[in-house]
Amino acid sequence: IQRKGNDNDNPPRSAHDADMASRKREAAVAAWDGADLERPIEGEDPESASFHDAQRWVAVYRHLVNLEQELFDVMARMIPSMPPDAQKEAETTNLPVIASQVERFRPRRRDELDLNLPKGG
Repeated sequence: IQRKGNDNDNPPRSAHDADMASRKREAAVAAWDGADLERPIEGEDPESASFHDAQRWVAVYRHLVNLEQELFDVMARMIPSMPPDAQKEAETTNLPVIASQVERFRPRRRDELDLNLPKGG
């Protein structure tokens, strides 16, 4: 008899099950980390007073905002042509994740005005 519950309740029975459990954990950690609006990127030191560091990270966040915005725009254009079940899934899972990333990265660009950085990338 198989019980329902979390991955710890039922140990994996095969290498495939172990791999799937590992992927689920990785996805859950990534989703949790991505939802943390205050989490800096690995290697970023928000306390740094270095002008060079500030330039570097503003540029990094500019690129990430552009990437996420383009992904959002592509998905928003594609979703209306999808079957209804696919539309619903994309609208309730994919779009909110991308939108949350844009909102996470966008505030980190506020310093751009103060740094007088070129807008190009």
